[in-house]
Amino acid sequence: MKKLEFRYYMKLEFSEEVSEHRFTLRCIPRTTDRQKIERLETDIFPNQFICEQTDSFGNAMIYGYTKEKHERFYFDVRGEAVVGVELFEKEINPQKTGLFKYQTDLTRPGDGLMNYYTSLELKRYEKEKSVKKRAEYIMNCLARDFSYQKGVTGIATTAEDAWNRHQGVCQDYSHIMLSLCRMNGIPCRYVTGMLCGEGMSHAWVEVCEDEKWYGLDPTNQMLVEDGHIKISVGRDYNDCIVNQGVFIGTANQKQDILVDVEEMR
Repeated sequence: MKKLEFRYYMKLEFSEEVSEHRFTLRCIPRTTDRQKIERLETDIFPNQFICEQTDSFGNAMIYGYTKEKHERFYFDVRGEAVVGVELFEKEINPQKTGLFKYQTDLTRPGDGLMNYYTSLELKRYEKEKSVKKRAEYIMNCLARDFSYQKGVTGIATTAEDAWNRHQGVCQDYSHIMLSLCRMNGIPCRYVTGMLCGEGMSHAWVEVCEDEKWYGLDPTNQMLVEDGHIKISVGRDYNDCIVNQGVFIGTANQKQDILVDVEEMR
């Protein structure tokens, strides 16, 4: 186990005043079997009307609205978490795991990924009952055959498009791994969170075995243990978008993000 101090700060600056700003935030880590949030502070501006809810995946959400004109918007989430309490998270609604076996628009394979899946020779694992071992094998193959590179993909890039480039970032690694795992019948989900030393938000994958979710980080080719703080889960990136909003105005936006996670001594 590790005790981690974390901060997730995002600021939007508008080139001119905007109003009637409505936003939805998924930026709040919650206590699970794997992590315990011991301290949590949030600061949001503007915060004229704020309410908190939970979405269908169990993610903590903040809804906000401000009618007043403003030229900036930010949220600042700070706290402390004990991570690695368990190596898994229990599924409290086992009947819902089937949802995570289906491909989405972002994970649906084309010829490139289907050919790659065939080349992995997963038939050798047909008698292997362990979902984790099959998923680890997929992760290790992906780490070997895909390269980390910023600036070549975007938030709308699909797993197939990223695979055809053979380069991408954590979101692409995760979408490709989800696609491959789902082709193998493995229930798996996308995770957004924070990682020690990353400096930005991070993404990884969870797979379900015996009604327990285990995390795998394909970008770093490692099991998720005590250095990852989980924020939200979903079928893919679109279910875990940290900030979504609309406003009245024609302003351009400039976004700054700071994510800091450090181990406490």
